Amino acid sequence: MSQDWLLKVEDLSVRFQSRGGDAHAVEGVNFEIQPGETLALVGETGCGKSVTARSILRLVPEPPGKYVAGSIKLNVKGKGVVDILSATTKEVMAIRGERISMIFQDPGKALNPALTVGSQLAEVFGQHRLEMILEAAGIDPSKASRAEKRIAKQRASFVQTRIFALTRKKKAEALQKAIDNAVARSLADTGIPNPKKIMKSYPHELSGGMKQRVMIAQALACDPDLLIADEPTTALDVTIQARILELIQDMQKRRGMAVLYITHDLSIVREFADNIAVMYAGHIVETGPAKEVLANPQHPYTSGLLGAIPHRRTPRGELAAIPGSVPQLINPPTQCHFASRCPWAASACKTMAPALHTIQENRKVACFRFDSAEDLLIENAGMPTPATLAGGN
Repeated sequence: MSQDWLLKVEDLSVRFQSRGGDAHAVEGVNFEIQPGETLALVGETGCGKSVTARSILRLVPEPPGKYVAGSIKLNVKGKGVVDILSATTKEVMAIRGERISMIFQDPGKALNPALTVGSQLAEVFGQHRLEMILEAAGIDPSKASRAEKRIAKQRASFVQTRIFALTRKKKAEALQKAIDNAVARSLADTGIPNPKKIMKSYPHELSGGMKQRVMIAQALACDPDLLIADEPTTALDVTIQARILELIQDMQKRRGMAVLYITHDLSIVREFADNIAVMYAGHIVETGPAKEVLANPQHPYTSGLLGAIPHRRTPRGELAAIPGSVPQLINPPTQCHFASRCPWAASACKTMAPALHTIQENRKVACFRFDSAEDLLIENAGMPTPATLAGGN
């Protein structure tokens, strides 16, 4: 049976051990990403966005983290479906950088300050593109000796042995040239001028925007099917932010890859994303086409987020805010997590958590407003539309 999705996250729950108990960082999260799609996962700081993103690559440290339930399935061309959470370490290592790549919010922390840019990109090719490097150096991969493969890996690594470099100097030089050319092409592809000079630089010698371009080049070196962008413009100024977003969009169109964009900034989602998933306190509360959700939000939290964005018509000195605070993630309540902050919370909201309901094609909301009043034994027919929180937009 064929599957049209690229990534499917089902009932994902991730917790972190602490002295006070387990923190429920992610609870029952479900979403799909189609090939070539851009899905924006949005929500305020601490809602579980980054934990969800890191879980896709199984990067949550264990302990203190632990995957309590769920599955993360990747549809690999020609290989079928792989559940990343139950896959072997070797299988996961083959997926990272090859099928799924990730760029992080702060490239200054993500890049190794002790290694040149070229050395860090070369490691990607040594891990996933060894055959390509051998061919570029004039060596038939099917006939390459163990020593030749070892030289290629060493040349693509920051650790090199002099013995091999001296005994097989010509082959070592050919392999080094092939690796340098591959690195330079990757850097040039992201619009970095004079890539052969940049690849000899250390991260601290580059600007913030240039470092993020290096991160993008590293992430896209092996043409992944999915790019996870975890707030990639947070540490950059507004002008550079726009350029980086345009670069990611351009690379996506050229390569046909899917993008999972993690952000708390709704102002850029409208133009950048196809679909949106809104996250609150570890739960997804609303999903749908980005333009529809932003134009007509159905969950009170989504409305509150939109209402907090300053507009030209907003009176000077006045900014809307969602009252109250996010519930504790340690021993969280069994009720709707937004109930204490919701202006329309009913009795059912304070006794049970709503499921994610399909309210129309491609739109889902976790709110009792869309349940049957008879089933819930509450009167919700007179509830106002939550979009009024966002000023009726």
